[in-house]
Amino acid sequence: MKRAAMTFKPTALPKMMLGFVVRRCAVAVGHDPSPEEFAAWANKHQDGDRVFHLFGRPITVDEARIILRHPARPVTAHRVAPYECVPADDGQSEKVTSFAAAITRIKVRRVK
Repeated sequence: MKRAAMTFKPTALPKMMLGFVVRRCAVAVGHDPSPEEFAAWANKHQDGDRVFHLFGRPITVDEARIILRHPARPVTAHRVAPYECVPADDGQSEKVTSFAAAITRIKVRRVK
């Protein structure tokens, strides 16, 4: 007997930009984090009484350095505030704007 396939799609986790994660770290440490501080914060992230790895596994300082260089990259997240959520369609909303699109608008204004 063959089992029927699931008829519903599993709900996808919302996406947020890495910049919001870095900003949360900056609030926690009190200044813009260094790669070492960001890796330490992400590897022992605390949510109430629970301590866990923010990215699902420990990250290295080199990985933290890369994360800090790419704040506009969307990543899946379990707990995203509504204003931090990246829309699924084109990554544009009132509060989340593509950095490339902003640069293009600035260049167009300079030409006029």
